[in-house]
Amino acid sequence: MLLGFTGCNDDFDEWGYVNFYIEPDSTEYYNLNISNRKWEYMHGGNRGIIIVRNSYYEFMAYERSCVLKNCKGVLEADTTNNVLIFCPQCQSQWLAVDGSPLDGSKAKRMLYAYCTYYDGWKLYVNNCNR
Repeated sequence: MLLGFTGCNDDFDEWGYVNFYIEPDSTEYYNLNISNRKWEYMHGGNRGIIIVRNSYYEFMAYERSCVLKNCKGVLEADTTNNVLIFCPQCQSQWLAVDGSPLDGSKAKRMLYAYCTYYDGWKLYVNNCNR
């Protein structure tokens, strides 16, 4: 029976409890609403959250902790290429649109994504029920 639980050593456990909402169309979140940047850093989670706006109604929220085992890097959005998120410590890169790793990255796992729901006024971000 113990053998069934020993394969979890690589599980990602660097996320935190998240339950908040923002109004992305407000001037406070200008970068999500008007500019061509389309991402914003938020407090919460373990090392913070990156919110990415893929379209008017579609948002993604990622934990800023690197998913590579034993890497303690804090993820950043690439300011020269708004479609990438990278870890300055291990140099891994992911697509911001879905959190998938790029070929050649040390990290092979997708980013930890928090659930988002946008009702046209407020963007709700919370832990997914899995």
